[in-house]
Amino acid sequence: MPVNNKLYGVYKLLELGGQKYIVERANRNRQMEATPKNYVQGTAKSRIMDIGGIFEEISVSLPILVGGAAENGLDGRGLLNTYIQRALDENSTAIPLITSARVSITQEQANIQANFLSDGRPSSQAFIVTNFPVDSVPGSPLDPQVAGPTRVARFYDFRCRIGGIIYYIMEATLEVTVQTDRKYFIAGSEVGWGDSAQYVHPDLETTHNPLKSNEANNPYNFGTQFPFIGVTGIRVQGSGKAAVELSDLSVPVDYDFNDYATPQAKWEAINVDLTSDGGNNGNHYELTWQQPGEVRTAADQLNDPTAVGFQLQIWNPSSTTAGAWEDLLQGSGLNLDYSVVTKSDFQVTTGILTVDFSFINWVK
Repeated sequence: MPVNNKLYGVYKLLELGGQKYIVERANRNRQMEATPKNYVQGTAKSRIMDIGGIFEEISVSLPILVGGAAENGLDGRGLLNTYIQRALDENSTAIPLITSARVSITQEQANIQANFLSDGRPSSQAFIVTNFPVDSVPGSPLDPQVAGPTRVARFYDFRCRIGGIIYYIMEATLEVTVQTDRKYFIAGSEVGWGDSAQYVHPDLETTHNPLKSNEANNPYNFGTQFPFIGVTGIRVQGSGKAAVELSDLSVPVDYDFNDYATPQAKWEAINVDLTSDGGNNGNHYELTWQQPGEVRTAADQLNDPTAVGFQLQIWNPSSTTAGAWEDLLQGSGLNLDYSVVTKSDFQVTTGILTVDFSFINWVK
């Protein structure tokens, strides 16, 4: 811990973009581009420096919680939904800007690892460590007598469906990537830049730059070491592991697990397709195969157009419907109904049979 910290880190609270969060760990990395240059200068010593822009990278790991802290948005789910929504809002200027997030659900844990990009200005206060008492946060989210007890979410708080792979899911991962771009601009003139002999639009006849800042240590948004940050795209994909069930249901016994016929009570191979034709109706392939002239989603391949291709939900006992399953990313502005399954890696060992699968989403 830093010198003269006086109290251990458990007495600190992290603030990102003005909002306080309960984190497991966090890192802030502020960098400035600088490279020594050697010209024809009569010496090999570094005498000239090329100094470029400044930017700030932030990474945090947060638990997914159930209870008071979750209802008040202090956990990983609250952070992720808030910052994805900001990244998709073309009118938002809030920083830090989320660049990637990984949601991991296993038997042992449920957490979110997120990465952010900021412009590096200390005055932006994108990353702050405070000694603000958490019980003073509005709603007292960690006080069990006020907001109710809080615990870490575990595997029994979630349910998951990915295409046709809906049984015995052992773990699931969702990855959100926000593609960003940093740009630096040359500043305009500080004083009037009109010319009586040349027409100048009234909006440009000014003694200030168009996006001038009022901050004392950053008088211009143009022409400084601090970048403009833009959002150029978003990608959502994921993966998981499912157990495989094999049952020879044929009468008489045919010693294989390839029967997908409708008279059977269920498929003989659950979570893996061992047939050569994908079943009588052609809808049981592991991967979301495309037909000529068609675009097929994982839901279409289930032969159920009303189904969704991907769902990762958490149980919320405080929901407006008096307890219900909710999409984990509810409130983020993302709709992940449309997905395709892109990988099915079947592993046969002396232990449990498993299949690793991957999927990618259209973002609605």
